[in-house]
Amino acid sequence: MQEQGFSSEENEKIDIKGLLYKYTAVWYFFLISFLFFLFAGFLYNRYTPKKYSASTSILVKDENTSGLGSDNILDGIDLFGKNKNIKNEIGILNSFTLVNRSLKKVDFRVSYKYSGNIRSADIYKKSPFTVVLNEEHIQPANTQFNIELLSKDEFIIETEVNSEDLFSPDTERYIKNTNEEFYYEGTHRFGDWIKTDFFHLQLNPNNFTFYDNENWSHFNFTINNIDELTERFKKKLSVREIEKDASILKVTLIGNNQNKITDFLDVFSELYLKIGLDEKNEIASNTILFINEQIVGIKDSLAIAENKLEDFKEQNPKLEISQKEYGTFYQIEKLEEERAILNLNNKYYNSLKDYLKKNDDVSNMISPSAIGINDPLLNNLIIELSQLYSELEIMTQNTRERHPVLQSIKSQIVSAKDKVLENVENIIVSSEISLIDVNERLAEFDQIINMLPENERVLLKIQRKFNLNETIYTYLLEKRAEASIAKAGNVADNKVLDKSRLDSKDPISPNQKLLYLACMFLGIFFPILSIFIYDFLNDKIITKNDIQKLTNLPIIGNIVHNDKSTNLVAINNPKSAIAESLRSIRTNIQYLSSEKTQKVICITSSVGGEGKTFCSMNLSSIFAYTNEKTVLIGADMRKPKIFGDFEMSNDTGLSTYLINKNKLSEVIQKTEIEHLDIILSGPTPPNPSELLDNNRMSLLIEELKKDYKYIIIDTPPIGLVTDGLVLMKHSDINLVILRQNYTTKNMLNNIDNLHKDNKLKNTSLVINDIDHQNNYKGYGYGYGYGYGYGYYENEDDDNSKKKKWWKIF
Repeated sequence: MQEQGFSSEENEKIDIKGLLYKYTAVWYFFLISFLFFLFAGFLYNRYTPKKYSASTSILVKDENTSGLGSDNILDGIDLFGKNKNIKNEIGILNSFTLVNRSLKKVDFRVSYKYSGNIRSADIYKKSPFTVVLNEEHIQPANTQFNIELLSKDEFIIETEVNSEDLFSPDTERYIKNTNEEFYYEGTHRFGDWIKTDFFHLQLNPNNFTFYDNENWSHFNFTINNIDELTERFKKKLSVREIEKDASILKVTLIGNNQNKITDFLDVFSELYLKIGLDEKNEIASNTILFINEQIVGIKDSLAIAENKLEDFKEQNPKLEISQKEYGTFYQIEKLEEERAILNLNNKYYNSLKDYLKKNDDVSNMISPSAIGINDPLLNNLIIELSQLYSELEIMTQNTRERHPVLQSIKSQIVSAKDKVLENVENIIVSSEISLIDVNERLAEFDQIINMLPENERVLLKIQRKFNLNETIYTYLLEKRAEASIAKAGNVADNKVLDKSRLDSKDPISPNQKLLYLACMFLGIFFPILSIFIYDFLNDKIITKNDIQKLTNLPIIGNIVHNDKSTNLVAINNPKSAIAESLRSIRTNIQYLSSEKTQKVICITSSVGGEGKTFCSMNLSSIFAYTNEKTVLIGADMRKPKIFGDFEMSNDTGLSTYLINKNKLSEVIQKTEIEHLDIILSGPTPPNPSELLDNNRMSLLIEELKKDYKYIIIDTPPIGLVTDGLVLMKHSDINLVILRQNYTTKNMLNNIDNLHKDNKLKNTSLVINDIDHQNNYKGYGYGYGYGYGYGYYENEDDDNSKKKKWWKIF
């Protein structure tokens, strides 16, 4: 028979039909996997807490936005809120302080849940009771209190407290204590205070809708440490710019309860706007306070000067300032007004210097422009210092003390403050020089006035004093009015564009549609991947293609899986599928060494367990059924089996013949099949290889050829011992048995190497134990002539069709 050879290129081709057969053969695996993953997805969707996303958008006033109201009335009131950095605003929105204040205002101190059979559900604003805490008493943080409603008046409360969880609600700090467990259970009425050493609280009735309509009676609540809750909310909160060049921020919060996250965002955005507005109002209030302090002194001086002027005019009704004297008087007034402004500014500068030395914040500092000082350099330095303090506040909330960036900002603040102080001191020195100059000029005018008559000189001095105080008083009143109007008209720089709302009615997690799609994909992909990995890691021979990739030895037949209770299938079940496959092999063997009338056939395998003895017994029986004299020799003297299946004595046999203990006629035994004789292996000798290699074995073969047409030798495995190779020098045909899903590819490689080294000649392969019901039906081998087309009968068809359900696993 011509060997079946395949080129490497043909071996590399993907057998699409074979793959389809492979996967369709295990369709139940795909079905089970598909249903399993769908059910797992259903359970995940059903019992995983749903997460929703809510957001609000805020317009932040940037440095290019012109102020309204106060900015037009009082330039400088909004000095520190006017120029804003969008990154700083993001930092403020992400700050611990703002989130913490929002949580306290929305009152998330206690979390309420319904206790289900598998998981708990948040019932924010729907709880049948509310918890009131004694803020002066220690409370357990993150400890679950279980509540069972007995009626609308009574309930059972149960909890287990660990002393390590105790904290003080007014400071949010944990109370260091020994590790102690405390269990409490009791029945109480609503409105009663429940006091223990570990907690002190009260439950008040609220909303019994669930209790009435849903028959819910089991609930639980947890007391939160607000500082810890703040950290959890910060992780769920995100702030981002909607567009790169826009100053609109989108604040997004993720949570399990829709109302809870939208309520929080409303309060959160409200407090954020209030922070900016409060800062502006506080600056305006400080400005008004400073001006009021100056007005108090000026008001008294103005009243005194006014009284003196009135008294003097009553005493000298006809005295008037001459035209000539009026010009000098006007110049003196201007100089004294200038001196008064310089003195007022000096008071501000000294106040500013003291403020910077005593405080580490500039948010409440009065701006220079608020009292009429327009110094661009000083304003810019204060703005720079203000921005650095804002960055420090943001970094402090999110960074450790020793972080290099935080230390860098602190260094910059020290440097910026030094620059402001240096600038203020320089301004004070410059202002004092201006005062000296004004005083010198006033002294010159005083000399001219001193030359006037006494009454005119007195009138001028009183008039000067009155006019100066009146001018300063009017100036301060004007500034105070501007500051008051600015404060009254203050509005938040930033604006909420969109109130908080859910981004989608559907939860963002779990995404049910996506999850079901993923589960369906996994349900199909998992079996494919499993089969692929199994095939990749499995080094057993599975398909015909596996064999053809490793060797060019021809395959002359395939033997299906034996599900009978006997090994002598050809004898006991001559119409079975196995018998039919053996007949196919017999037919193919007739074409091998066709020139010889007597044929010696050696049947071997690489290792034990591949079915060589099974094939030897049944193949010899098939040959005998053709009325051709056949003899089966059990040459595997190390592990004999044939005698057990044929129920014969193994006291004499091949071993006793080879040691010349018995004659040939004494070791040949008849079987129930008319033309089949057997020579058993006999007792196990100490030297099987040497016995098989002596001349008596050759004489045995020659003697048997005189009486038998087919001599079938069951040899030991050639992969373990050399006995088989010794016997094959007498054979005309060598059959190597391979077992599906048992013979390894390495074993087949060894057989192929023996063939290439000419140690195996006239060799063909037989595939044994093919499972046509489970493993890749119709793929790979085929089952011989007539199999699958009704040309044979299976006595156990009914039983074989009733395949046990657990075998599919």
